[in-house]
Amino acid sequence: MKTRSITAIFIAIIYVGTVLLSVYVHDVFFDIFVLLVAVGGSMEVCRAVAKKFSPAVDIFVILYVFLGYIAFFFTEKYAGEGLGVAGYFGVLAIMASICFIYCGASKRKTMRNATSTLLAMIYPVTILSYMLGLNYFAPAYRVCAILLIFLVSCLTDTFAYLVGSLLKGPKLCPKISPKKTVSGGVGGLLGGVGGAMIVYALARNGLLHAQLFTSGQIATVVHFVMLGLLGAVFDQAGDLIASVLKRKCEIKDYGNLLPGHGGVLDRIDGMMFVAVLCYIYMSFLML
Repeated sequence: MKTRSITAIFIAIIYVGTVLLSVYVHDVFFDIFVLLVAVGGSMEVCRAVAKKFSPAVDIFVILYVFLGYIAFFFTEKYAGEGLGVAGYFGVLAIMASICFIYCGASKRKTMRNATSTLLAMIYPVTILSYMLGLNYFAPAYRVCAILLIFLVSCLTDTFAYLVGSLLKGPKLCPKISPKKTVSGGVGGLLGGVGGAMIVYALARNGLLHAQLFTSGQIATVVHFVMLGLLGAVFDQAGDLIASVLKRKCEIKDYGNLLPGHGGVLDRIDGMMFVAVLCYIYMSFLML
């Protein structure tokens, strides 16, 4: 428990440092955070898949992370705001095609290797491109979005753990994650809404350069509640998806980089799906 607590403090410092550096120093710090997470998480998926299935071709995954980012950056800068994610998808199509051709022509690789590689490209790299996209929102939305993914995800996980441990009760998805309970799921929803309301309070008081959504105070509160509630659902769904893959690969954690917490992907498996929600939801608000 002591090791887990120390690691939790370290993770919190990384999260807070990323937010403060990206808000007060330069937004490139958030890009760096996402890219590091993408590299670490994708390599963990490659190792996990290799334990039970055909190994992925790691070099294609690494190339995809950085070539995708380059395409994202220039698409966002020259093709139009909000189109960066499309640039990542374009590189995915190209890199996946090259990978399948390479594996088909190779004497040592098979189409199963290509399929494993495609999995690592999509999960988590392509999903994380939406998190990257939040950093390129208009300034008023950008800060809110970044704060939302961290606070909603962290408080969803924290409240789900605390409430589930305290109340216990019926299992949520026993075949996928035996430790998760319905009470924990409800606690996670409350935590997600709480996280969103903290962001709302910060925005309303003009802190951290955040700004409220336009369309009136009541509508703004509703938007934050919805982002918190849906964010909690997406966070817990992301955690369950990660659990399914871990069960298929017959592993407990994706890695041991973070003692007591597992690997990089074990920490951001829900957060990256919260980012997808925030990207889509807030994109509609900016229309």
